[in-house]
Amino acid sequence: ACCHGKMSILGGPLLEETEVEELLRKYPRFKGAIPPEARLWTEAELETFLASNGQRKPTDLGEEKKAPVNCGLLTKARLKLAEFKVEEATAEYISYCRHRQQRANFCNLPGIASCSPVQRVRQVPSGLTQPCTLVPKRGHEPVWRHWNISFWKEACGLEYCNCRSRWPAFEQDSGFDALCIEAGLVEYLDYMLVVEIQDSACMEDQALAFPRLQVGDFCPFISSCSRFFKDHWRSWTPPGVDDLTLRWCEIYGSIFEQDPVHQLAQFYRLHFGVIGSVSRLHRSNHQAHEWLLQMEGQRMVFLFPPEETENIYELMGGYDEARSDGSFGYATHISEVNVFFPSQKRHPLFAKCQAFVSLLGEGKSLVIPSGWWWTAISTQPSVTLHHSYWSFENRLGFVDALWAPFESQQTSVDARNVMRPAFAELRESILQDDGKRELDDYVVIEGGR
Repeated sequence: ACCHGKMSILGGPLLEETEVEELLRKYPRFKGAIPPEARLWTEAELETFLASNGQRKPTDLGEEKKAPVNCGLLTKARLKLAEFKVEEATAEYISYCRHRQQRANFCNLPGIASCSPVQRVRQVPSGLTQPCTLVPKRGHEPVWRHWNISFWKEACGLEYCNCRSRWPAFEQDSGFDALCIEAGLVEYLDYMLVVEIQDSACMEDQALAFPRLQVGDFCPFISSCSRFFKDHWRSWTPPGVDDLTLRWCEIYGSIFEQDPVHQLAQFYRLHFGVIGSVSRLHRSNHQAHEWLLQMEGQRMVFLFPPEETENIYELMGGYDEARSDGSFGYATHISEVNVFFPSQKRHPLFAKCQAFVSLLGEGKSLVIPSGWWWTAISTQPSVTLHHSYWSFENRLGFVDALWAPFESQQTSVDARNVMRPAFAELRESILQDDGKRELDDYVVIEGGR
């Protein structure tokens, strides 16, 4: 049986003992023994094993997968490596490979003062100041529970997406760091499968043969999945989250004569991560809060509080039209610190940091308050829904997010001046909406409803 305290290959329990017991009660016909290697399985894998009365193990499921005969995206990526004369993969990925190979506890960062687990809750507490991982109630089966890779492949596989070597993009990126290949989503999902089969162990000596790309800001909710968004977006919000973004979108819509729900949809983005893909250490733009809903696979997220900014060696950039998708797809605050193997020479203060870690499994959500730094690793092929949002205390960040494209070097002074009065009105309208009315007067998205 699975024993309490056993550690998974990721350095933390993938399933708690109570979760295993509840799954066993769900399948009373299962009479066999749970094998020792079950400590390495996810909830979905163990449930498949129990439902089949012990006949189907994750290794069996993996053997059934067949890679596409041709993988166009992988070929394009390899050609780009040759074009840029790249001799080593991105620093984030190489360090993660070494982290996996050299350390037993994947969920720890030995080079810093401490690394503690993010608090696990059923509902986001009021006055959120620290990140929290939301664990769904047992027996609760939301409609999105089965929106996996196959679902998105069928729903919007023909739409194009940006496949990046580093995500989010940064204004100062150049060479291979700035690599972005446009491809159909179905092409990227085929690439994910090929890499999973050929290099699931993330071997450093295969880093150039299987370069890691990720799709970080895919938004089908304003196109092929717009109706789907209108029907379901409220159910995605984690319980307890107070999100006033729709309120600000309605004010925006009244000034710019735009559909507020269409505007809202742009703040919901899908992240597709091949196994081993690593996001750069960054914090959300424009004072936004953010939540991540894990729809398939698993991501390991390391987080650092705002007070650690000096120790993280912040780099600041701006909006760059060539590396963004509207108001999305780029970061204005990043760090080049190697979180797995920090340089004592370049970044000595990083050793003082106190970090937090969340192992985000299927069905779980992670809420990240404004100002927190984070980096995420796809420890399995991953689909994550991201949402940037603004509450009352950070509401002017919403205006900044929409104004950012007009501050870019690519925008002419005339175009900027034409839009300035309308944005001044938007800022003043939101600023005057000062909370003196009862909360019921606002349009508040209450999670789980």
